[in-house]
Amino acid sequence: MARRSIVPAVVPTPTVSPFLLAETGAVSRRIEALGVPRTLPAGGHLYRQGDTASVFHVIVRGRVRVHMLRPDGTERVISWAEPGAGLGEGPCFDGAPHPVTATAVVPCEVLSIARDTLVEAARDDPELLVEVVRRVAHKQRVLHLHVCLDGLPARERVALLLGHLVETYGGGALGAPTRLSVRPPVDELALMVGLTRVTTSRELSRLVAEGVLQKDGRDIVVRDLPSLRRRVDAVAV
Repeated sequence: MARRSIVPAVVPTPTVSPFLLAETGAVSRRIEALGVPRTLPAGGHLYRQGDTASVFHVIVRGRVRVHMLRPDGTERVISWAEPGAGLGEGPCFDGAPHPVTATAVVPCEVLSIARDTLVEAARDDPELLVEVVRRVAHKQRVLHLHVCLDGLPARERVALLLGHLVETYGGGALGAPTRLSVRPPVDELALMVGLTRVTTSRELSRLVAEGVLQKDGRDIVVRDLPSLRRRVDAVAV
């Protein structure tokens, strides 16, 4: 079989967000075709911090929470991964332990792709390896985002996180109230930006008082999307 040449593609720079979304395109579909299906119950671990593995994964259905235990014993949520997102590519290829844990938030279906299977397929389809490198680079940018967040005041951290939530789970038209399609607990939001629950709750209440947000039970409704976007643009990292 003839080797497929790599044709560089012009790819727009994506907004780096702690929410890992679907990897689209023909190359991603070819990677998924190499996977072995498996299921994971809610609360089950796809992998644990410190584990080693020779496989990486693509989520087919469900949502996965990616988090780490820091040396001081505190937890940090690194990302939420949605259907179509890839997980665990770095440790699969460098052989080092996983730096994070991936836990199913709800029952999940995933595809597990073995390193040797992908390397063998890449002999005739080298774009597969290029795609894996791109995904690893993107996750490095997610970690960079967390480093930058730690240097911001609490108000700006919460504004940035809400901006990413709207991009990922919003869907309202500009100027119209936008109800998020997920109901993240305040504790979870706090863990994503390195704040305490009390501080995060205080900043959300401040945005409610300023008319930017509305709390409807556990739902978060962005009432003033242009105002939120201005705040995000002022501190975007």
